[in-house]
Amino acid sequence: MSYKFHGNDSSEYYTTTDNMNDPDFKTCGPYIRHIYSKGFWLGDDPTHHVFPNILLQLIVMFFVSRIIHFFLRRLKQPIFVSNVLAGIILGPSMLGGEKAFLYRIFQPREMVITNSMSMVGTTYFIFLATVKMDKSRIISTARMSMSVGLTCVVIPVIIVFLLLSAFRESLQGIQGGTFDYFFSICTSLSYFPVISNAVSEHNLLTSELGRIAMSCTILHEVIGWIFTILNLAFSGGEPLQLTESVLSTFLLALFVIVVMRPMIQWIIRRTPEGKPVDEFFIKALLASPLVMANVSDVLGATVFPGAFLMGLIIPAGPPLGSAVVEKCDIVLSELILPFLYIRIGQMVNVNLVAKDWSAFGIVQFLQFAGFLGKMAGCFLAFLCSNGSGGVRNALLVGLILNTKGVIELMLLLRWRQLEALNESAFAALVVYDIIATAIVTPLINNHKPQAKREVSSAINNGTRTLQAAMLAGEFRIMCCFHCEENVHSIISLLKACNWTGINPMCVYPVHIIDLVGRAAPLLSPYDSQKKPLKASPTDRIMSALTKSLDQGSSSHVTIQPYRLIAPYTTVHESICSLAHDKFVPLVLVPFPESQDTGAKKMTLRNFNIQMQANAPCTVGILVDRRSPQIFTSTHFSYKIGLIFLGGPDDREALALVSRMSSHPGVSITMLKIDLIEDKTKDESEMYLDDCLIRDFKVRNIGKASVVCKELMAEDTAQVMDSIRSLDKNYDLVIVGKDRGPNSQLEEEMSPWVENKELGSIGDLVASSDFYGEMVSVLVLHCVVGAPVNLIGCSITISDDDTSGFSFSSSNVDVDDHKVDTVLLADKKKDGKFCTEM
Repeated sequence: MSYKFHGNDSSEYYTTTDNMNDPDFKTCGPYIRHIYSKGFWLGDDPTHHVFPNILLQLIVMFFVSRIIHFFLRRLKQPIFVSNVLAGIILGPSMLGGEKAFLYRIFQPREMVITNSMSMVGTTYFIFLATVKMDKSRIISTARMSMSVGLTCVVIPVIIVFLLLSAFRESLQGIQGGTFDYFFSICTSLSYFPVISNAVSEHNLLTSELGRIAMSCTILHEVIGWIFTILNLAFSGGEPLQLTESVLSTFLLALFVIVVMRPMIQWIIRRTPEGKPVDEFFIKALLASPLVMANVSDVLGATVFPGAFLMGLIIPAGPPLGSAVVEKCDIVLSELILPFLYIRIGQMVNVNLVAKDWSAFGIVQFLQFAGFLGKMAGCFLAFLCSNGSGGVRNALLVGLILNTKGVIELMLLLRWRQLEALNESAFAALVVYDIIATAIVTPLINNHKPQAKREVSSAINNGTRTLQAAMLAGEFRIMCCFHCEENVHSIISLLKACNWTGINPMCVYPVHIIDLVGRAAPLLSPYDSQKKPLKASPTDRIMSALTKSLDQGSSSHVTIQPYRLIAPYTTVHESICSLAHDKFVPLVLVPFPESQDTGAKKMTLRNFNIQMQANAPCTVGILVDRRSPQIFTSTHFSYKIGLIFLGGPDDREALALVSRMSSHPGVSITMLKIDLIEDKTKDESEMYLDDCLIRDFKVRNIGKASVVCKELMAEDTAQVMDSIRSLDKNYDLVIVGKDRGPNSQLEEEMSPWVENKELGSIGDLVASSDFYGEMVSVLVLHCVVGAPVNLIGCSITISDDDTSGFSFSSSNVDVDDHKVDTVLLADKKKDGKFCTEM
C-alpha cells in the first residue's frame, strides 16, 4: 500500500493506493489528528486513533505469534517461522482479507507509522548484529573456512543464475538485466546474524559445526555487503547522482572511522574496570544508529549503511558492546521487530499464487536448486579438505547455512520497494524462506551431535587419570578461572604439586568469559607479549600466574594460557575438547564464591556439574574458604588433609596427594575410615584401595611431614564424627566426590547434601558445620570407567623415590622390604581402632 495525505488544519483527508489487488483502485477518507482516544464511555472508538491502534496491532501480533509458536515448537520450529506466519495470517492472505478486520486494526493511516517502526526495527537489528560481530577477527575467522565458504556460494550462484536465465520468459515477476546477478548472489549467501542466532538456538555455539558455519558466514557477510552497496549504487538514477551518492557514503565511512571510532575508544578507557558504562554514553550510543541512518539516507544510500558503520566501530563484548546489547536486545526483538513482521504480512498475499501456479513453482524450484547447490558445496569442501565427521558434518553445516531469517526478509522488502520484484514473486520468495527454515530446523535438531562427549577414547588412554599419570613425567593440569578472586587458591595448589627438573609441570590456565554482547564464541591463546592500552581481568590473571609460578628460562613449569568467550550453557564443551586435545589428566574449576548472586551461582554450579558429567579426565572442584596467602620464593608451607573412604574418586585424591608428598613445604595428614557395616563394598575396589594406600605409605616411610590415621567406624554417624574431629588448621582438605554407585554412606547422606556436585563428604567439609566454612576443599571426580593400570599389588621402590607406580600379579607386604620404617602401633580409642604412622 502507498499513502498520501492532503489538506491543512481545516481540511484534511488521505488517499491510499491498494496495489495488492488493483493498482488503479484508490480510497479517500478523513484524517483525524487526535492521537489518543477520548474513551469508550464518551462514544469514541479507540481504534480510530493512532496510538490505541498501534498498541492493538502490537498486542494482536504478539498473541497470534505466541499461539502459533505454542503448537509449532513441538515440531521444533523457531520463533522466526511463527512470527512470519502470524504476520501473513493478519495480512490480506487471511484475516486482512476481511474489510471489517482490515480497517478496524490495520487502518491505512496508521500503517504509515507501522511501516516507519519496521524501518526503525531493521536499523537497530543491523546495528546490534554488527556490534555482536568480533571485528578484530573477521579476516582470520574467514580464512578458517575459506574452502567451505566459497564453495557454498559459488555453486548455488552458478545454479541459480543459469536457471534464472533459462526461465527468464516465465519469470516476469523478477526484474531482469543486471538484477539477475544481484539476485543470484544475495539469495545464495548465508548471513551472520541469521546463522549465529540459529546456531545459538541449537546450542551449537561451542561445537566444531557451529564454528565452521559462523566462519563461513563471516566471509559471506563481506561478500554480501559489497554487493549490497553495488546494488544500492546502481539501482537507478543518473550517473552523476550515483557517483555523488557513492562518494558521500565513502566520506561518511571515513568520518566514522577517523572521528567517531577514537571517541568510542576514549569512552572505553574512561570506564573503570568492573564498573558499568556511564548512562549518558549508553543513551548517546543507542541514539547514534538513528542519527547515522538518517544521514546515510539523506545521502541517498538508504538507512542501512549508516547503522552498519555505527555498529562496526563499537567493540564486541564488555564493557561497551555488552552494555549496548543488554539495553536494546529485548526491546528490539519483542517490541520493535514485530512491526517488520506485520509489514511483511501486509505485503504478502498468498491468494495471488493461485493466479499463476507456474511462476510460483518456478520460483520454488529456483530456490530449492540453490538449496541443493549449497549442500553440494558443503559436501565437496568437506570431501576435499578431509574434514572430520565426513558426510554427517557436511550435511549439518549445509542445513545450518540454508537457514533463513530477518536479513533475507529485509532484502526482499528492499527489492519490492525498488519494484525489482512484483507482488506474486515477493510472496513466493517469502513462502520459500518459511518452508526452508521449517524443514532444516528439525533436521538439525534430530541429527546434531549430542552434548555429552564420547569418552571411550579417554577411557582407553591411561594418561587421563591421576592414578595412571607417571610421577616422573610431565604433569599437565588445566585451571579454569571465572574471575580474579579464583587466582590465589589455585596458585597455592599448583605450588604444592612439586614441579622439579625430573617432574616438570605444564599449566593450561583458561579465563572463561560469558558470551554477552557477542554473537560468536572465541577460544584463543592468550598473547602475553601484547600490551593493551588498558589491562583486562585476563591480563591480570595471567600476569599473577606467571609471576607466582616464577616462570623463566630455568623454571620447571610451562604456562600456556587461553581466553575463552562462550555461553555458560555450553562452555563445558570447549573446556572438555581442549582438555582432550592437550592430554590433561586433571581440570580444576572453582566453586562459586559466597558473594555471587543467586543466578550467577546457579550458572557456575551447572557448569561444574556439566564438567563432571562430560570431562574426559578427572575434574577437581576447588572450594576456596581461606584468606589469600603470601609465599616467598624461599618459604612455602602448606598443610593438607586427605579423607579416604575408598572408591575411584578417593584413589584419585590419594594419587594427587602422593605427588605432593615429596614437596618439603607440604605436610599431609591422611585419614582412612573403614565403615564396618557397609555391605555394599566391592572386593575389587577394596583391593585397589589397599594397593594404593600401601604404596603411599611405603613412599613416605620415615617422613615426619606425612601422617596416616586409620579409623574403624560402625555406622555413618561415627564417620561424620571422625571427620569433624579433624584439625581445623588445614589449608586444604582433599576428598573424592563418590564412594561408588551403591555406597551405603552415599545413600544415607544424600537427603542432607546441599551441593550434589561436591558429594556427601565434600559438602560436609565445605559447610558451615565444619569449622564455620574456614577450610578450603578440593573435591575430585574421576571420569566414569577410567583405567587405573593396577594388576596385582607388587610395589617397587627406587632409590631416588621418584618412580611411578609399578605393579605385578604377585602380592608383596610392606614388611618384606628392607627399608627403615616407623613401627605401626594398633590402639583402641573410644571403641574405635586407630593406626598412626
